[in-house]
Amino acid sequence: MSNKLRNPIIPGYYPDPSICRVGDDFYLANSSFELCPGVPIFHSKDLANWEQIGHAVTMEKGFHMEKMSVWAA
Repeated sequence: MSNKLRNPIIPGYYPDPSICRVGDDFYLANSSFELCPGVPIFHSKDLANWEQIGHAVTMEKGFHMEKMSVWAA
């Protein structure tokens, strides 16, 4: 019996994935550009099945584009 992974591993628009391992767990973060909430975070135990567990950037965590812009007055 062969194991096959579905590709892409996360369906939809999730560009620039970065994966890190912490013990037996894997975490994946994706670019979200100017969207808020931003930088979706996913969790997996096997690199095949991913569950979104949150976002790294939210309004509550201080996402304020107007303050980050070099063109802000």
